[in-house]
Amino acid sequence: MGFWAGYWSSLKSRDIEEPIDVWVHRPLAYLIARAAMPTPISPNLITLISIFFGIGSGVCFVWAFPHHVQLGGLLLFWSAVWDCADGQLARMRGTASTFGRMLDGVADLVVSICGMGGAVVVIWQQHHDPWWYGAIVVLLGIATIYTGSSHTTTYDMYKNVFLRMTKPGYQEAEDWAAAKARHDAEPPQGLVGRVAWFLYLFYLKEQRSRLQRFDPELADYKDFPAYSDELAVRYRELALPMMKLWRGWFGFGSLVFSVSLFCWFDAVDVYVALRLVLLNGFFYFYMLPRQRRLTRQLIDAGILPARTPEGG
Repeated sequence: MGFWAGYWSSLKSRDIEEPIDVWVHRPLAYLIARAAMPTPISPNLITLISIFFGIGSGVCFVWAFPHHVQLGGLLLFWSAVWDCADGQLARMRGTASTFGRMLDGVADLVVSICGMGGAVVVIWQQHHDPWWYGAIVVLLGIATIYTGSSHTTTYDMYKNVFLRMTKPGYQEAEDWAAAKARHDAEPPQGLVGRVAWFLYLFYLKEQRSRLQRFDPELADYKDFPAYSDELAVRYRELALPMMKLWRGWFGFGSLVFSVSLFCWFDAVDVYVALRLVLLNGFFYFYMLPRQRRLTRQLIDAGILPARTPEGG
């Protein structure tokens, strides 16, 4: 297989891949995955390296030294690249695992906390005098972190729904109840396993809670119809325009790249203001209402099952 043919085959699906990942993060990640392919390096080790870069970025943001913001942004960028490389290597080897997907989700959580939390610290360092001004800055930063997590979690949720409906044999997405049952049947061993499970279940529970608030008619994954070519074509035709918006503006790769870019110009405060005002306005006043209308359209067309809000 040629270089670029191998690259395109290492992706999940162009329908759900973020443009910033396809054209920036994943080409660099593919070089890492190809280099690791003939070695004993595992995708999970690459995930841990991604976490290491993410923690390093947070340390740089907090520890003020010359050009610490720029270095923190650079480490955050490389964290995103290595985060892409783990999944690409697993797909190239055909060794994707449930634990690997869990660890990857933990990496996203840790890196987002270090990146966005560190960005808030940077802003506080720049705008903490007088104290009440600094307090307002911190509160706005926390609001940005929370709503930013809503953006990425919601995109991830609809991405999994899209893949479940359009990709035969897709089994990566699971709801909280299924994951909890799997956890209880085989309790995790070791510190890494317990931490990964705790964060994974927390993430799925938060995702379910936000689904019930944002789009209460959407059923759980376990209630979805079995894959069929006919349903896949009908679902993709109706849902792809919305998925293009989700993948273009609200994914984890877009968030990390944006923070890294504004860090390079030492303008993190500008980024937080833009995300808090403009992107939140787009998310809450356009994306969510339009997505709820799409869900109702898919239910009325018999493509998705219905669930009443009380059923959650």
